[in-house]
Amino acid sequence: MVKKYEVYFCEIKGHEKPCVVVSPDEMNALLPYALVAPITKNQRNFPSRMGVKLKGEKAQIALDLIRVVAQEKMVRKAGALPDHLKKEMQQLLKDFLIQ
Repeated sequence: MVKKYEVYFCEIKGHEKPCVVVSPDEMNALLPYALVAPITKNQRNFPSRMGVKLKGEKAQIALDLIRVVAQEKMVRKAGALPDHLKKEMQQLLKDFLIQ
């Protein structure tokens, strides 16, 4: 089972893309899929993006591109967000989705 805030390389359209799990653990335990936000190196000045480092390079978690991915397509775990980024993502999701 995948967990919220974990980072996985997900198979999307034949390519492995880094993504952060944003769906709650209760959902991840019951369903064969999860909601993920891709991590991209394309920098955009969108309020729905948050800056992170990916392999030492600037990247963004694209909360405006949340998608459903089958858990079986999450091919390898790359880690998890640190606590300070979890809190930032929680606030950004609230601001972005509940306005």
